[in-house]
Amino acid sequence: MTTDSRTDSPSPALAILISVLLVVWLIATLAGLWWFQQKNVRPFVETGDDPAFWRPASAAASLTPLLSQLAEPAPGQITLLHFWNPGCLCNQISQRHFDGLVAAFNEQQLRILVIAPPSASDGDLQRFRELNGHRMAVQRAPQGLSIPASPGLALYGPDMQLGYFGAYGFGALCTVANDDFFPNIVRSLQGDGYGPFVNVAGSGCFCAWPDSTGTGE
Repeated sequence: MTTDSRTDSPSPALAILISVLLVVWLIATLAGLWWFQQKNVRPFVETGDDPAFWRPASAAASLTPLLSQLAEPAPGQITLLHFWNPGCLCNQISQRHFDGLVAAFNEQQLRILVIAPPSASDGDLQRFRELNGHRMAVQRAPQGLSIPASPGLALYGPDMQLGYFGAYGFGALCTVANDDFFPNIVRSLQGDGYGPFVNVAGSGCFCAWPDSTGTGE
């Protein structure tokens, strides 16, 4: 009885083909990461943006028009303003932080107002409601309001004093020190208070806030 001494190892031609495909995949991945970094990674506040957002008091004053039509919060209720630009790829990266806040607190503890740019269509607003539920109000920002970038958020205590304004995180993957960072701010605002603190000194996946024509300023 004879034994076939051949092994199942790939032929030299197949091994070369696999190696070439791996190299092509690696180059394509690196090129994609480079494109993403060049297109989307930028400072939260760029040169030429309103310098008011570097200072808590002036940032709070700039955001005041967003609060004018809100009812008084319920006792102990925190207010979250979520700045959302429907055309921004970075929404997907910061979504986990937003989802974490929504999941951690009920409507009596945290009310949510989603702020879209004036250029957002009715269809954009409706799709957001369909994807995120009808718990939160969604509205366009008033004409003339210019925030530095999105995604971003502002958190207000029960007294409607600004506790936090800025980014969900920095770096290409929107990282924060820990996933409980924002829930802890909400808990602090419910208790002894927090801030005011502006967290804008860094670069990450952000999009310029569009003007009324839909063009980033």
